[in-house]
Amino acid sequence: MATKKIIVILGATGNQGGSVAETFLQEPQWHVRAVTRNPLSTKARALAARGAEIVQADMDAPYTLSSAFENAQVIFAVSDFWGLYGDPANAAKATKDQPLNVWAANHETEQLKGVIDAAANVPTLERFVLSSLSNATKWSQGKYTHVYHFDSKAKAEAYGKETYPELWKKTTIFQAGFFLSNFVSNPILQPQKQAHGVVHFVGNLDPDVKLPFIASEEDSGPIVKALVQDSAGKNVIGYREWITLRGVAEAFTQATGIKAEYIMLPKGQSNIPLPPDLQLELDDNWAYCNEFGYEGRDDPTIIHPKDLGSPPQLDSVVNYFKKQDWSKVFNA
Repeated sequence: MATKKIIVILGATGNQGGSVAETFLQEPQWHVRAVTRNPLSTKARALAARGAEIVQADMDAPYTLSSAFENAQVIFAVSDFWGLYGDPANAAKATKDQPLNVWAANHETEQLKGVIDAAANVPTLERFVLSSLSNATKWSQGKYTHVYHFDSKAKAEAYGKETYPELWKKTTIFQAGFFLSNFVSNPILQPQKQAHGVVHFVGNLDPDVKLPFIASEEDSGPIVKALVQDSAGKNVIGYREWITLRGVAEAFTQATGIKAEYIMLPKGQSNIPLPPDLQLELDDNWAYCNEFGYEGRDDPTIIHPKDLGSPPQLDSVVNYFKKQDWSKVFNA
């Protein structure tokens, strides 16, 4: 009987990592090693019940990664800027000279550097898949410098490419697109039902700019599987549909039968009041996407899922919206 290959998945109880774990648990030739800080969590136990090996490790303690990565053929690495930013335990990390989002970005970069250092020392490694995002400062030519949750990942990616050329020969970049779950659970982007019954999708993005929309909890796994099957060196922007915000509103109407519109707000306005540091970051984020593309459209290395050797078969935005309980969103 052939020995199974080992895929190590960081963030295996989260959206991206959970989808990757779900996909590879269905592949009999793969052994899934799910890395988590809390092996006793409900999600970790569910993975164990499905046959995953659960390993405790922490990106804040890089020395724990060596044993987690031992004998791995594939490593999928993902980090969580918003988890760092939103964790009440980190609130005190903000200072007069360093807002919380700047701290979170710097910390995320250091976490990923630790992961990259550890991955570079795995002799059995055949593929390193890094979840990253475009470098907004670089691709906007210095115009938008506050998109910290993009640049934090891109900086770690640049570190790995420069520091470990041999590892980078085995590396593929997965850029997760705009999360559809934002419309369900993120107060900044949740649609609002008006008194006359029409639903408004509200934001600062240009209604005519196409964006890559992904259901990260469903689509990340199939895309990563396609990347593992393909040759290394890819930089893929991951999405199920490339559509405008007007298209998103139309998909909602098709899914629910409720008329929906997209309303573009002026710069500096939001669905909800935001801290000044976050407002500045998101203003730059939306402007960068409007002008230079979510993926940094001038980046010549960008490819799309359809360009892969075995393109993943992904569902539609309409079907994603059909599965959601919108009454909870509108009554929140």
